[in-house]
Order: sequence, then C-alpha cells, then structure tokens
Amino acid sequence: MYQSEMSAAENTSLKQCMTVLAGYPVKIVKPRSLNLDQIKEQYPVVDLVSFDDAFFTGTDSYNKLLTSVDFYRSFLPYEFMLICQLDAFVFRDELLDWCKKGYDYIGAPSLHQEEFDALSASQNDQYAKALSGNRVVLNGGFSLRRIPAFIRYLKIYNRFYPEWKGNEDMLFSQEATRLVPMKLFLKTPDWKTALNFSFEKSPAATFELTGHQLPFACHAWERYDPQFWSAYIKVNL
Repeated sequence: MYQSEMSAAENTSLKQCMTVLAGYPVKIVKPRSLNLDQIKEQYPVVDLVSFDDAFFTGTDSYNKLLTSVDFYRSFLPYEFMLICQLDAFVFRDELLDWCKKGYDYIGAPSLHQEEFDALSASQNDQYAKALSGNRVVLNGGFSLRRIPAFIRYLKIYNRFYPEWKGNEDMLFSQEATRLVPMKLFLKTPDWKTALNFSFEKSPAATFELTGHQLPFACHAWERYDPQFWSAYIKVNL
C-alpha cells in the first residue's frame, strides 16, 4: 500500500484477502512515512513493514524494490511470500497446496499485447495458441515467491548482468532472450498450470481453458473484462 485512501474495489480486495487467508501472517508493505493506523485498527493482526519512501514514487521505483535482495532478506523467517496487490481477488485458500508444488515463482500467465487483453470465451483456442507460441510473463501482482530462491537468483543476476530496468515480473519470468541462462535458477510452472493459480488477461477465454474452474485468485479484474468478473466479484460500495 502506498496511500491511505482506498477505492471501493481495493477495499473489497483487502477484505477478501483478510477473510480467505486469515490463517496466515499478513504484512502490508508501505512507505516509511505513510500512516496506516486506520488499517491497523480495522485489521489488528496485520503487521506493517516499512521501506524507504523513494521506493513508492512510481512503477520504476516499485520495480527497483521488488528486484532488491534486501527486500527479500526482510522476510527471511519465511520460506514463501504471497504478493497480493489490491487489484487482486482471492477466491479460496489454496496457498499451502501451491507452496507444496515445488515452484520458486508462480503468477498469472500474461502476454504484453493488447489484442489478448479481453478475448471472448469462443476465442479460447486463439488464446491458447498465443500462450503456447509466445514468451509468457508470469504477472507479479498476485504471485507466490520462494524467498531463498529469489535471493539466490538476484545474487547471480547482479553478478553477471546490468541493473534491471523493466517490470520486475519480467525479470523473474526470464522474459528477455538474454536471460535464458537464468532459467536454471528459478523453477516456474508452464502456462497451463499457472492458469489454475491466477487469471489475468482474457478471463472469459481462460475460463474455457480451465474447464470452467476459477483459479486460486485473479489479478487486474477491473482492468481486463470486468463484465466477466461481475458474476463472481461483488464490490462493497
């Protein structure tokens, strides 16, 4: 969280997270100067974890935080972290099941081309073909990360490559061709498996690909085909 005021959709996301995942430690990452006493009062079990304000000035600074070894070292008492941004919606608790699958990083499969943002249910074959034939990014907005593996990965990356300038999830998806050798150091699922973890783009087409099974969660549900999600997500106004 980088601001104290939340939209109705963000409030809905947070409430759902705190309901479905109530059995796990929940930590809110925030700027050091941001006062979230009201959130703490509403959800007393939440821990507030502060980082320098400079990491919360925009997308570039956020990417820098999420590609920092020190960020992951801050959570070393844990083996896994589940990042749940406030444009994600959790449907049910499958967290331990996904932790046991042996992956280091999981997120919703995503293609960075607008033509795949909101394909219809009847276009599911087209979407599957696109996911099979392109370099897929596993989106970081709702993502499971094995902390020791991320620390090792970043240490190796920092030794051999220049500072990463793109979106943080592209680094961990080995999106750039030059990062292919880094695949050895981070185990990720294939796109079909990842769809059961989270939907992002083209949810109607994705729903067909999973046999009408909703995933663990979805990401960016207000952005990509909100009409589809209106049947499953009710915003608390």
